[in-house]
Amino acid sequence: MIIVTGGAYQGKLAVAKSLCKKENPVIAEGKEASLEELEQADIIAQFHLYIRRLLEKGIEPEKQVEELCKKNPQVILEITQLGCGVVPMDAFDRNYREQVGRISCKIAESAEAVYMVNCGIAKRLK
Repeated sequence: MIIVTGGAYQGKLAVAKSLCKKENPVIAEGKEASLEELEQADIIAQFHLYIRRLLEKGIEPEKQVEELCKKNPQVILEITQLGCGVVPMDAFDRNYREQVGRISCKIAESAEAVYMVNCGIAKRLK
């Protein structure tokens, strides 16, 4: 697994595509893709929105993400970094932001590589 993270609109998806060994990678959107699509994708774009979807349904995301990563260990996850900036006033949004951060840290531990993207430039962290 490879993680590509950074702020919004920094070129993370383009970096993820360049890291994928396939010419035409299958990209699933975290916001709307089915679990089956996520399990078969080469790249999951906006993975943080998958976590949000689970929270909105009342599902604890940590176990779901762990299962997904086991079923698709070669996936490249594109995750927007949410921990910078103003802390949300809404309790749900604070919890969402915390969950994305904690889950990102946990999956980064076992990831093959982790990249931070800023202004379209990727820096390998792991």
